[in-house]
This record gives sequence, structure tokens and C-alpha cells, in this order.
Amino acid sequence: MDRFYEAVANFLEEQRCDSEQWEYTVMPEEMKEVNEELKQMNEKLVQHLERLPETERKFFVQYFEILDRAHFKEEQRSYYQGIMDGMELLCGLGLIKRNNNMKKILEKLEK
Repeated sequence: MDRFYEAVANFLEEQRCDSEQWEYTVMPEEMKEVNEELKQMNEKLVQHLERLPETERKFFVQYFEILDRAHFKEEQRSYYQGIMDGMELLCGLGLIKRNNNMKKILEKLEK
């Protein structure tokens, strides 16, 4: 059973960012729409930033980079939480045994 949990942890680590290529990726219409809006706004943002003094432009570029990283980390946390919830469901249904290996997976994902 240890190998099962280790394999799951490794799989999650490898696949966490590649899910958009999967056949079963969830992509609601609203998400497509907001992504298009964001693309258009980013084009306007670039033009706006070009008109700012260099010190202000650097500040906003740095802010947006940090904001992007924070959003990415939140997406990853949500992804992992969904996987862990699914594993809890499988444990609750008796399809996999409940043991301390779930804790090991969490520890690996938190690194």
C-alpha cells in the first residue's frame, strides 16, 4: 500500500500543471470568456505601463508577477485539495485503506 500512495504522490507532482492537455479537462464557458477579457486587458495594460515612468513601471511589473505567482499557488492548493478529497472519498467507501500514508502525501505536496 505504501507504493500506491507514493505512486499517487509522484503522479500528482508530475501532472499538476499539465491538466489542460487532458481530454477530460474542466473548462467552463465562463472561464473561456474571462480568459479572453484578461487577454484584452493585458494588451491595454502593456500600453499603459509603457507610458509610466520607469520606477512606477518596475513596481507594477513586480506586483503583477507576485500576483501571478500567488494565483498559481492557490490554483495548485485547490487542485491538491480536490485530489485529497477524492482520496478521502475512496477511503470512506472502503476502496482504499485509511492509514498514515495520506499524511506522507500531504507532506510531499507541501514541499
